[in-house]
Amino acid sequence: MSATVINEPRVARVRILWSENGAVPVRSFQSLAGADAALDTAFQKEPPPEGGAYDKTAFEVVWTDGERHEGRADVRRIDLHTAPEAGGILRQHLNYVGRWLRDRSSTSAMWTPEEAAERKAWGEELLRRLDREPTFGKIGRARNLDHIPEDQLLPLGATSDQVDVSLLPDPAAAVAELEAHFAAIRPPVPVWMGHGRTVPRATNEDVTYAANWLSLALAHDMPRLRAQTGRPQGAVWDRWAKTVEHVRRHLGTDPDATYRDNQRFWSDQVPHMAHKIESALHGAGPRNSAAPERRRRTA
Repeated sequence: MSATVINEPRVARVRILWSENGAVPVRSFQSLAGADAALDTAFQKEPPPEGGAYDKTAFEVVWTDGERHEGRADVRRIDLHTAPEAGGILRQHLNYVGRWLRDRSSTSAMWTPEEAAERKAWGEELLRRLDREPTFGKIGRARNLDHIPEDQLLPLGATSDQVDVSLLPDPAAAVAELEAHFAAIRPPVPVWMGHGRTVPRATNEDVTYAANWLSLALAHDMPRLRAQTGRPQGAVWDRWAKTVEHVRRHLGTDPDATYRDNQRFWSDQVPHMAHKIESALHGAGPRNSAAPERRRRTA
């Protein structure tokens, strides 16, 4: 696969810190679009109060260069209509913050001229960073957030310098985010004997994309997994290879048709792979903590 090295900072993770909305998942996401997909699903399930009230939702965005932005989106019912066109709830909020800092910092009496200049510069930089991130919404409600090949299954072990996806450090959260993205754009289908669990009604093209995403992530993570556990982890490879071959046999020729073994893919095969990685990590010893990162707080 061809590779293009991009040195500009990209979102490393988005953490939902807390929310007044009970359906909002309080956890980390690997992309802004992934977080917005999950928030879209949550607020459709449990809308904000009527009459102009809102659900406070606190979050933090961390970029690959260590820059941080911590904020709070006050989500109203009207935002459920405007956010998709803006690219998502968090993106809409961040765009508003960026424009306000860029255009109005110098007129605010809250800060000294030096502080106002710093915040104006951050508003401009925040808008530039948002422009580089894949969009979730009606305009960009595309399935493919990471330029993953989706026309054919990749061979196990395929890698790409252009695609940077990972299941670590939390495999269960990573696969839940992947499923949440499809759940936001596909109707739900119940899982047989799933005790109320549903999965997205994914198409053949969706599952090809998802399987390739997971194969690339696993290939990317395997050296780190071996280093952390001190074991080759051949069982993880073998299990996932069987899943990929199963997917290959069950894919249909129509990319837009529902994948024939959709429920098993989402409710059994994908979670089992994440469980195998978590089992391998269990007892691997304490992980090195990340180096301190600079923090930038803006309103």
